[in-house]
Amino acid sequence: MPTVAAVLIIFGLILPSFLLYEPQDSPETISLKLAIIVCIAVFGTTTAVLRILGSWWRTRRLISEWSRNSVPIEIGSLTLPVFKLRHSFPVFAVVGVFRPRLFIAEQVLSTLDENEIEAVIQHELGHIAARDNLKRLLMKLAGDLNVFPIGGSLERGWSEVAEAAADEYAVDNSGRQTALTLAGALIKIARIIPDQPVPRMPAVSYAVMSGEALTGRIRRLLRLAEGSDLNNGKRPSLSVPVVIFIFLILTIVAMDHASLEKVHSISETVLATLQ
Repeated sequence: MPTVAAVLIIFGLILPSFLLYEPQDSPETISLKLAIIVCIAVFGTTTAVLRILGSWWRTRRLISEWSRNSVPIEIGSLTLPVFKLRHSFPVFAVVGVFRPRLFIAEQVLSTLDENEIEAVIQHELGHIAARDNLKRLLMKLAGDLNVFPIGGSLERGWSEVAEAAADEYAVDNSGRQTALTLAGALIKIARIIPDQPVPRMPAVSYAVMSGEALTGRIRRLLRLAEGSDLNNGKRPSLSVPVVIFIFLILTIVAMDHASLEKVHSISETVLATLQ
């Protein structure tokens, strides 16, 4: 939302006011302070674009690598492409943004029973329904420069909430018993995790967890099974209405020349302080 709001304000207010009211021959110069701010903005924007391109490239390489070590399989009536993967890590992951594919490691298929596999698949379908891989990719645009620990903590917090929402999706679609089945499946997967770092998986939603994150998720699944934490009905999404509301307000303001003149005056005042 901060990124969307900034883009709407820039192109809906600041740019039109500049084009309408900025004189052709302006005596303004770029001071040192303003140049530093511009350089920081350019550096931040470039870094964000490079993050997006890097994540996209790593995802393509990951899909290519996993595809070479996997074979397609069919699971019930699932239309999503599913692949049985040879991998040292117990992978159970949806890869890709616009054409998602489900990769399941061989040891996971041999460890879980049919109901547990179905429960984890329902969880992964929750990630697909919420477009979590796309959100994870777009979050790279709003990431910090790794100077402050804010971006990492926000991303970890978002990941935990995204997992909880996918669990709710599975329970909403398959019943409370799915919560217990999913909890059992997660425990089984955690037991076969090798003693090695989790492989880097960009733009991937995966079910493998361990440690405190897994403990908290199991407890919440037990509450979902009891019905005490179950969200009855779909949680309304406010993102689209808020964006539309901001766009309409900016459109109304942009049509008023007096408002645009005021915006230009404020912009000139800000620039004057940076001279």
